[in-house]
Amino acid sequence: MRSHALAALLALLAVPAALAADGFQRPANGDCIALSTGSDVALFPEQYMMVGDEQAKDGFVTQVNSSRGFSVQYFPSYKVVTNSIAGETYVLSQCGAQVPPASQFPEGTKFFTVPLVSLSAPETVPYAFVDFLGLTDRVHDVSPFVSAPCGQALLECPGGDSRISPDAMQLTNGTYLEAAVGATTDGLMATSALPDYPESFAVSAAQDPGVLNRAEWVKFVGLFFNQERAASDIFAAIKAEYEATKASATSGAAKKPVVAWASHFAYPGMSENYGISFAEYKKEFTQDAGGAMLDREAVSGIKGVQAIDTAAEFLTFTWDGSEGSFPTQAEAKAAFLEALKKADVIIDETYAENPTTYDSAALLKDWGLTEAEAATLPAWANKKVFRPDGLLSLQRVPDFTDPSKTVDQYGSDWFEGAIARPGKVLKDIVRAVQGQGQGFTWVRNLFTEQPVVTDGKTCNAAQPCAAQPRTICPFVKECPVGQAPALLMSSSNSCTYAECGKASALEQPADGSSSSLPTNAAAMAAPAIVLTLIVVAFVEVLMHFC
Repeated sequence: MRSHALAALLALLAVPAALAADGFQRPANGDCIALSTGSDVALFPEQYMMVGDEQAKDGFVTQVNSSRGFSVQYFPSYKVVTNSIAGETYVLSQCGAQVPPASQFPEGTKFFTVPLVSLSAPETVPYAFVDFLGLTDRVHDVSPFVSAPCGQALLECPGGDSRISPDAMQLTNGTYLEAAVGATTDGLMATSALPDYPESFAVSAAQDPGVLNRAEWVKFVGLFFNQERAASDIFAAIKAEYEATKASATSGAAKKPVVAWASHFAYPGMSENYGISFAEYKKEFTQDAGGAMLDREAVSGIKGVQAIDTAAEFLTFTWDGSEGSFPTQAEAKAAFLEALKKADVIIDETYAENPTTYDSAALLKDWGLTEAEAATLPAWANKKVFRPDGLLSLQRVPDFTDPSKTVDQYGSDWFEGAIARPGKVLKDIVRAVQGQGQGFTWVRNLFTEQPVVTDGKTCNAAQPCAAQPRTICPFVKECPVGQAPALLMSSSNSCTYAECGKASALEQPADGSSSSLPTNAAAMAAPAIVLTLIVVAFVEVLMHFC
């Protein structure tokens, strides 16, 4: 632990403030709109806006609320996005349009030009949403633990070391971030707020309660790339998949198999313990799979069991000598096993340095059990013990103790893609709980199945190392004064727009009355057009469900 901290500190000192790089320069591409001086064209048509639970209009402003953690307000040339979990506000201006004055917004508001071109993705959870949206060609650097094939392919590009994102300690140092990624990226995406780095934004999916709420953050990420409508369609498919699986799983027999999410923790210098998790999202998955959680009240009532101060939903069986803990490991283990005798299914969450070799024998050794002790557990006897480490990545990274050497480190997609795809997770849990379904994505049987290790060779991007991303077309094209802006019709090969000045129903209110809005704004309220941009993105995503 100390060697890791020392290495991280040396890395921070290696890039002094005096060497901070020049700011990011946006490359010339087709993302930007061409506007005349003083143009009032509304750049975000309604049919391209994010779909949310609530939507309200006030003049030129459209407010869309969605998952509990975020909302967006649309103005003619920019969007104001609020992350209520992280407590941050972001102003997203269309490239080519004038940026609104900072004085109009609260102190601490962060400003971006969208769509972003070059993204730093130092944490795996947010990266999953970018991958889902097919925007990996706009990612500059990633975590060395990334599981997605295109993320791994990025690390294998020429100059791969420069594609490794800042680590957790470096993320707290705004000066370091400016020097390390400021010249090559126009945005940094993290799981929590980084107030010292103005080019960062927080994707708080892991903190949003509810498994579907978490997945809905694909819309939030889409806002930074003008892909929120495509993201809304993606989420609709995710939600439909989840609800269909839930309906099937919960329509059967009244008896519900009992599930325990259990683990053993041991690390030098820290209190060893056995533990059972009652996290809300695990409860939701379990119940929606037709199962039932272990009785939390019964477990918490066992003398010696304690809840972690920072995570009340996690109950520990500790023997560290603290007040109220178990006197010995033997007594803690006996109580732990007694609790697990009530479970029909165990999902083992114990950390394994090498998950590919973690099997039933490894669990016995790690938990300190004999075969006879394990046999007293119904889940063990019936070979109903599972682990959520079924999809992994492998990276060879520098050894902290000797940088001239490398060590193997595994990344788990359970902490990446699984958060973005709850429908597929639920299918895994149904399979574990009820024995229905074939194959697994993340939750494997400890006795009979091995993890799948992915690599960059399966990346389906045409040019994973390309410096120039594909164009994201502006939604409209400015037309002569008095004419509504031309709407984007296709972006399959190039940006194709409707003809300027051509009379259409888009320019007239549906009820035949005169509009109270300016011509440009009236066109923004037009009926939806089926766009190639959305269809292509949606089809690419649906391929992942197969």
